[in-house]
Amino acid sequence: MYLLYLDESGPENTKHFALCGIAIFERQTYWIATRLDQLQQRFLPSITHPIEFHASTIRAGREPPWYSLSEAERRELLDCVYEAIREAQVFLFGAVIERAWLEIGQDEYEFAFESVVNRFDRFLRRLYREENRPERGLIIIAESQYRERLETLARAIRQAGTRWGEAYNLADIPLFTRAANSRLLQVADFCANAIWGRFEFGYARQFDRISSKFFETDGIVHGLAHYSRGYAQCTCPGCLTRKVKKEHPPWEEQKEMHM
Repeated sequence: MYLLYLDESGPENTKHFALCGIAIFERQTYWIATRLDQLQQRFLPSITHPIEFHASTIRAGREPPWYSLSEAERRELLDCVYEAIREAQVFLFGAVIERAWLEIGQDEYEFAFESVVNRFDRFLRRLYREENRPERGLIIIAESQYRERLETLARAIRQAGTRWGEAYNLADIPLFTRAANSRLLQVADFCANAIWGRFEFGYARQFDRISSKFFETDGIVHGLAHYSRGYAQCTCPGCLTRKVKKEHPPWEEQKEMHM
């Protein structure tokens, strides 16, 4: 089974909203969780209980225990987490939405959720078709105000699919848990934060460190979908590889397309 840990980034008053999922085979979760535990021991050796890693909180350094670290130490810690993601056996699936691109009244989270779920499901189908691996997928999300809406949406997706086609490989409706209890949800937060920072402010350092983890096949980065009015000029990996291969932008992908 593959587990997809999801988190979002992008305050309401900003131009972009990002949702990112980190997909990992169930037996690989221990490795990356252990890496974060080791980083806590290295940077906060006096704290023995698990501390939640949250990218923006560490970067700001205004809350305990992070204000005990210097700016250089916090920057080094962030780099170490992104390096752990880069080295892990994971795949990233992200949707970035330029809010001005959405139709009036369209829910950004629901649209992004459908996009990511569709890409994750097609990834699992590809594993079966090309590697004869009949894997199921389970989505894990941090507890939030979105829970009830996402449970309803997930049930609808299991019954009728997404706007891009049926979803065949989801094991159940999403599992919700506290981010403080899951190192992998904390990793998903780092990924969502890096993606949002890249598109909102052009901060490429951390995004570039993990960009190779977006699922790619046949020269197209299917794992990153960018919904933007500026698609023709965009040079992000998702847009650029689609244009080079003369593929449709993500919102025009046909239901019968397979990754």
